Amino acid sequence: MEMLRKEQNEPIFFVDAMLGNIAKKLRLMGYDSKYLADIEDDELINQVKKDHRIIISRDEDLIRKSLKLGLEAIFVKNRQEIEQFREIIKKSNLKNFEINGDRARCPNCNFKTESVDKKNIYKKIPSKILEHNDKFWECKVCDKIFWEGTHIKNLQKFVGKLNER
Repeated sequence: MEMLRKEQNEPIFFVDAMLGNIAKKLRLMGYDSKYLADIEDDELINQVKKDHRIIISRDEDLIRKSLKLGLEAIFVKNRQEIEQFREIIKKSNLKNFEINGDRARCPNCNFKTESVDKKNIYKKIPSKILEHNDKFWECKVCDKIFWEGTHIKNLQKFVGKLNER
């Protein structure tokens, strides 16, 4: 099964509601990962067809139905997140794991983040954060600002475990 989107040479996903944390992590790693918490299976399948996405799900019925329709799908069996990622890696041949603001997508809305000069956002960010950080990224769609805080350092450890495989 060819799981690469031809134009970008990397897969794009639709992550179902059972795996919201997976969607956020994939986005922070730079992978286009659509996620809607409340969507019926038939609508999800229609969007996957339209956008040529790969379904990632723990829902066996959804996976079975998708495969019957000739769609690409990854059935995630494990309950532990690191093992879930290992299943996704194995089935989609993902290779590049890093948390990098220049490559990341917004964890909230999935649009690419853009580097932004801190002098342009100083009114939006607490002064302590401005003092301790030099790099910032902004989502132009949902207007969120991101920086490499402690949550990113924890994600770097997670990514390190993935890269050790």
